[in-house]
Amino acid sequence: MLHAVGWLMPQGRLAEAVAELEWALERDPLSFQLRYWLTFMLLLARDVDRVIEQARVLMEMEPDSPFGPWLMAGGLRGKGRVEETVAAARQAADLSGGSAMMLGWLGLHLGARGPSDEGRRVLERLATMAQTQYVPPCCFAWTYLGLREIDTAFEWLERAGEARDQFMMPIKSYPFFDPIRSDARFRTLLRKMKLEP
Repeated sequence: MLHAVGWLMPQGRLAEAVAELEWALERDPLSFQLRYWLTFMLLLARDVDRVIEQARVLMEMEPDSPFGPWLMAGGLRGKGRVEETVAAARQAADLSGGSAMMLGWLGLHLGARGPSDEGRRVLERLATMAQTQYVPPCCFAWTYLGLREIDTAFEWLERAGEARDQFMMPIKSYPFFDPIRSDARFRTLLRKMKLEP
């Protein structure tokens, strides 16, 4: 699992990562952690039907975990099911107790409806949290992407890269980055992260 997550995923070698995790899961089918990582790799690989299927299994295995609904939101987003995406992301945020990470993802998914006051409220909550605890910069970046404020999103992506924000590891594969991949700033970010020559 460590090889799939720590090496193959950041390099964008998702088919290999999926194969390794499927092999491991065959040997330990009740492992929530293995199924979570497999589902995440499937999301990055844009295999959204399997993401939705596996996210349902995760939700059955651990109904109180935010990770099943979080991954479900990603799968539903890939299918263009906007309201269901937001509902799943909101459930994940609620189950996490309003964690900064899940709020950042909610902010991103709210953007599927278009810029909104609710997205702004997510930013306000994150800013308030940041006064008393560490909030990963990517949480702000995701929400600004959702609000379609691309310049500000790139400022936060730069901060996330400098902070070695762990959620930037799959930057080469996140589907929601597709609209900004052609931006020169994105290529610069990949080079700074040593993911491109």
